[in-house]
Amino acid sequence: MNRLLIVDDDAPLLDSLCFVFRGRYEISTARSAEEAAGLLGRQAVDVLLLDILLPGMNGIEFLGRVRAEHPHLPVVLISAASSIRPVMKAIEQADADYIRKPFDIDELRLVVARAIRVGGLRRRLAELEQEPAGRPPATALSGRSLKENVEAYERALIQEALHRAQDVQTRAARLLGTTRRILRYRMEKLGIPAGGGGA
Repeated sequence: MNRLLIVDDDAPLLDSLCFVFRGRYEISTARSAEEAAGLLGRQAVDVLLLDILLPGMNGIEFLGRVRAEHPHLPVVLISAASSIRPVMKAIEQADADYIRKPFDIDELRLVVARAIRVGGLRRRLAELEQEPAGRPPATALSGRSLKENVEAYERALIQEALHRAQDVQTRAARLLGTTRRILRYRMEKLGIPAGGGGA
């Protein structure tokens, strides 16, 4: 079972999130970035659900530290902020997902599950890049970086789902195990034009 680390200083919300994910993941919790850093140093984690507004080191600062020490760990940022403009640059640079409070429970579960799938792909590509001498690394074969390979794979998945769904985004999102809102966000980020099917 995958391990989920939830970092949020709001105790009632932390309890609610544990309930939402109970039975789906092994769950660890932390009330601060400093506490979370200690947990990450002691145990393997498959996905990090991280609040942006934390006491002491905030979530954006901690995300930078996580990326330096755990470059392939999937991270989903959560925040009650009405605008995500201040954090968009950090999200892009650190390649993290984002969901705003209050969130739909099904959407949150889908975002976390998707983050784990993409994180697994990143780890696999990183392993391929470290193949023994005598075999060219994955990036040498494709001429692309690890991030570009992941994005190309995700782009192909989305385009195939859109094709099967006849460009109806709601159906394509269902095929991908995500929501239409997240699908539209990923399409925009990956430069995939919206088809004529709309909703």
